Amino acid sequence: MAAHAAAAPTRVTGFETLLASTSQSTAREATSAPPSPLDWGLALGISTADFAARAFTCDATSLKNIRGFIRETMSDWDLGSLADDLTTVVNELTSNAVLHALAAGSGGKAWVGMARTGDTVVCAVADPSPAPPTRPATTQLADSGRGLLIVDALSDKWGYATSEPSGKTVWARISLTSPPRQ
Repeated sequence: MAAHAAAAPTRVTGFETLLASTSQSTAREATSAPPSPLDWGLALGISTADFAARAFTCDATSLKNIRGFIRETMSDWDLGSLADDLTTVVNELTSNAVLHALAAGSGGKAWVGMARTGDTVVCAVADPSPAPPTRPATTQLADSGRGLLIVDALSDKWGYATSEPSGKTVWARISLTSPPRQ
């Protein structure tokens, strides 16, 4: 697969477009009242009730908890067969957020969110850095720099969107009906 970051929407509001291509349901209007945690997806204009989100920091325990959160959510949504790939993708995206956007000891937070439509899940990691994700040139023996290649290999499509006043959201879409990988 080719890198999809260049084709990604330029604003976070494009996130619901990713789900619209996998579902025929229409987005519901958000109310002016603050959403309850169970209604976050609908309040954001995501046309699915299956939405889960968690904050994380650069603490190792926080990242371990995110991996458990992904697996638990996939089990709750009866998508256990996506758990390994989704956990790997989210691990790469959250690791990138920690390495490039969250300074150790700064108290900064980032967010991971997932929305399900049918047998497709879109995961998104929002962090405070406006710098787009990039794939560094690597050699065959390099110890790092392959995270986005892994995301590309395991997802149907991925990209990023900038948010105002700063920051970005990197997203990936994974479905049960993905074509076989080579």
